[in-house]
Amino acid sequence: MRRVGRYSLIVILVVVVVGGIWIGGILNPEHRFNKAILNPLTIPSSNVVTDNEAMVQSLSTPAPQAQMDELTLTTSTQTPTAVTSPTDKKSSSFNVVLIGTDTWGGESSRADTIMVAHVMPDQRKVNIVSVPRDTRVYVQNVGYTKINHAHIVGETKGGNQQGTLTLIQAVSDFMNIPIHYYIKTNFSGVRDFIDSIGGIDMLIDQDVTITPEITIKKGEQHLDGAHTLYLARERYSTPEGDFSRQREQFNIVRAVAKKLLSPEHIPDLAGLLLREKKDIIDTSFSDSDLMSLAWLFKGMDSADFAYEQIPGHNSSALDPLVRTKVYYWSANPEEVKSLTERLFTE
Repeated sequence: MRRVGRYSLIVILVVVVVGGIWIGGILNPEHRFNKAILNPLTIPSSNVVTDNEAMVQSLSTPAPQAQMDELTLTTSTQTPTAVTSPTDKKSSSFNVVLIGTDTWGGESSRADTIMVAHVMPDQRKVNIVSVPRDTRVYVQNVGYTKINHAHIVGETKGGNQQGTLTLIQAVSDFMNIPIHYYIKTNFSGVRDFIDSIGGIDMLIDQDVTITPEITIKKGEQHLDGAHTLYLARERYSTPEGDFSRQREQFNIVRAVAKKLLSPEHIPDLAGLLLREKKDIIDTSFSDSDLMSLAWLFKGMDSADFAYEQIPGHNSSALDPLVRTKVYYWSANPEEVKSLTERLFTE
């Protein structure tokens, strides 16, 4: 009996070790995301027209018959299939678009927040770039318009998923990079997620006045979900407007990372991500992807998150959707190329 018991113990230990190695192999972030790297959701299109060509097309196209929420544009509703990326097969890095829509849920929406993250599992680092919502970019079958319009253009024709795909295609074309994953949430999603982790602690650089009754004071502050959302949305009470807001959005992401990486959250990080995926966010990450990300985050610190903004200048031009001149943030293509090469390549 002792021999049988000893052999049983050995078998159990072998199963545990082999199982651990197998699980470790499939969840290790350095290996987990190779499939996505070879099969991204989108790659830069080869049929992006020049600004002048788009202007000619816009002037020769009949004006829309209705407002933005009733557009009858010819955007394709076909879901793109996976395509082979030219990305180096040895690299485990991947790109994620973080999308915050300007809705509480249910109604058609624009992209209020757009951030692009380059995740490097082997280095345990993430580079994040904010794309201003007013950035002038090419949207397939529309022309040059504000990047935050891309979501509602797709959504109008093909629902939530097509809105996401139209937006990430515009990002891919603009930055000339493949997009492997997305994470999308809305106003209520941001509020509820922050509340679910007990709020976040942030250093506020300047007073941010939301309403005459609500001001987020300069200095160290503990923010609940509602006040975090106030901060993420406010762009009128600070000197730099939307660019101050973009920096605060990154600071919120970094504060969330710091909170999730705190000792009390590390043991149940994977479970927390899985729960939030179900209740709050829309994402292309699978459950096992999120478990792998939890593994990745355990080896990181909030200082491992780098941040930059899209360089450019203020401008105005004819918009093909509203058929009048509107304000744009116009990026210099060469500067965007330089930024992409520096932050999105190994």
